[in-house]
Amino acid sequence: MVPKPKDMGDLSEEKLLQCVVLADFRQDYGSTISQDIPKVLTPLVNAPLLDYSLDWLERSGIDEVIVYCRAQPHSDMIRQHCKGFTTRRAERGMNVVVVASEDCHSMGDAMRDLYEKSLLKDDFILIYGDTVANIDLQALMTKHRERRSADKKFIMTLLYMNKTGEYIGDDESTATLIANAATGKVLHHVRRSSSKSKLPIPAELLKNCSQLRVFPAVSDPGIAVCSEVVPSLFLDNFDYGTRDSLIRGVIEQEELLDYAIACEVLDSGYATRATSLPLYEKVSNEVIRRQAHPLVPEVSLTSHRIRYLYDDFTNNYCEASAKFHKGSGGRDVVIGAGSEVSLTAQLDRTVIGDHCTIQDNVKISSSFIMNNVNIKKGCVLDQCYLGDNVKLEENVVLLPGCVLGANVILGPNITVPAATCLSSMPPVDEFEEENTTQEPDPKICGSQGHAFVVTEEDEDEDLRKIIWGKEKVEETSSEEELSDEEDMDEVMGEDAHMRDEDEQREYEFRREIRESVTNALSSGSAAENVVLEINASRHAYNMSMEEVLTTVTQVILRAGEDMDPEKYDTEGLWALTKKSLSKFPDVFKNYVRKPRDQITVLNAIEALMSEHKEYLPLAQKIFYELNQVHDVLDNEVIIYWYKKEGNSTPVSTTMKNLIQKFINWLEDDDDEDEESEDDA
Repeated sequence: MVPKPKDMGDLSEEKLLQCVVLADFRQDYGSTISQDIPKVLTPLVNAPLLDYSLDWLERSGIDEVIVYCRAQPHSDMIRQHCKGFTTRRAERGMNVVVVASEDCHSMGDAMRDLYEKSLLKDDFILIYGDTVANIDLQALMTKHRERRSADKKFIMTLLYMNKTGEYIGDDESTATLIANAATGKVLHHVRRSSSKSKLPIPAELLKNCSQLRVFPAVSDPGIAVCSEVVPSLFLDNFDYGTRDSLIRGVIEQEELLDYAIACEVLDSGYATRATSLPLYEKVSNEVIRRQAHPLVPEVSLTSHRIRYLYDDFTNNYCEASAKFHKGSGGRDVVIGAGSEVSLTAQLDRTVIGDHCTIQDNVKISSSFIMNNVNIKKGCVLDQCYLGDNVKLEENVVLLPGCVLGANVILGPNITVPAATCLSSMPPVDEFEEENTTQEPDPKICGSQGHAFVVTEEDEDEDLRKIIWGKEKVEETSSEEELSDEEDMDEVMGEDAHMRDEDEQREYEFRREIRESVTNALSSGSAAENVVLEINASRHAYNMSMEEVLTTVTQVILRAGEDMDPEKYDTEGLWALTKKSLSKFPDVFKNYVRKPRDQITVLNAIEALMSEHKEYLPLAQKIFYELNQVHDVLDNEVIIYWYKKEGNSTPVSTTMKNLIQKFINWLEDDDDEDEESEDDA
């Protein structure tokens, strides 16, 4: 239950300034790191990541924070952490409420749940739990309310950072943005790929707006001010799973919805997200270099007390109880409470947690060491992450990009290959909760070690993208590179695996849609119920709109056949197909909104007939039904598609001959219309 405002005497006039923090369903840092701790509680410069968001929100004058997460597996840990934060900061008056849901996997799920629980009272701020920022939220809220007061159609204000010439991060955190220069309305918004060298600008934007602001690549920290309309839009559109899908939907359906989204692009201030390990490293370095001031390492985010001694010459930070000699540190080093670093150790651009021991002749650069880690003599670490309670015996070498989970033990005298993930727990068997019989391999972890290689494909892919290890991974593995032929075979093998997963996902999606349509046809369910089920399945299987429309078209055409699987002659099959088409025209119209959508329908029809040739004799009747009876397909689109040789399947020529008379009839009809207009 949401806590009440502080001043109950003026409840009717007081408006809570609320913020929703999405804490636990975006990508994490991989199972090696996140199996024991949620991403938002992962230490960043020895402070939980979530505390950066909470401290910033409190400084910004936010009254109430709703931290939204999944019910499992870490909701209790997040709840206890937030309770401790508010207990230590109670005098400041910001309420922090944790809301956990069993079935939350996206922003869309969270917004729908919060709307149904009536927890959002007015305009609110929406951020992620991995946000680090120092911008003025009060000013952003004021601009949003002023814009909305002048024009109610503006339901959201997005914030971006304009960092021209500066490295921004991965493609997910970078956007191409085009806005109306006068109003700030977002006209075009796409994720900017680093591989793109050209910036496509839709021609219609130049026709409809005299002044455009074009931002080829802005940093997107995921910060937005939302009106109360936003959660209801997610509720009305189950295919809205992410913020991007909402933005795209509002832009594409502006005339229908009569809503718009605005943007604020800032040239100063700091706002970013530690979405992935590469950005975790980047944000850590920026915090250490004081770019997020007043969120600086030496000041506790929970008590605002000084926790580290700061050397502004070397930019090193050391807790008073730690034993650290200035000669051991290069630059940008952080040493936590109770840690001991040998005089002969060499550290550079590294964060050491609490109660760690770094012995003689250890060399560590660009690495992140959590708490209670013991690193013995002669070890070398370069661009690595070590979880709590890791122990490295003597002369262990970790090549760039290695990630060690909590409680891993390695050594002595071993070298761990670049971009290796190691866990203290054995791999989970497919049919058992835990593989308790597997023993650690000394070749991997050493004679005194205890560790298992994490082999999930998504984990390996994430590691290969780790920026803080990428260049050196390539350097250290150059001698072991595969030949061109071997490399190609490997890529083809990976592609085949990805195809298998995609095919299974498409199969499950098609099966669910087929069941929904067939059940609706037999039970007489309303078309809007079918649309809701289709949208839910699309969200669950992350299907594109083209995939949805292709599947819906083919499933509707075959729905009658599914009702009665007995074999029919052409006449009987047409009776069933016509019945299905007559039942679902509104389902078609829900998804067919542009000429390109009609092309997708036509291609789907041809693809179906290529696979099920018993439908070929029905081609002309199906086209007539969708064109003349239900007004799904336009004359000019069908003619254009026909002249472009359709979808170029093995039945293209046969199908073209079968619908020739219908095409001639459409062309004659268009000619007559043009003559009538000329006479008029």
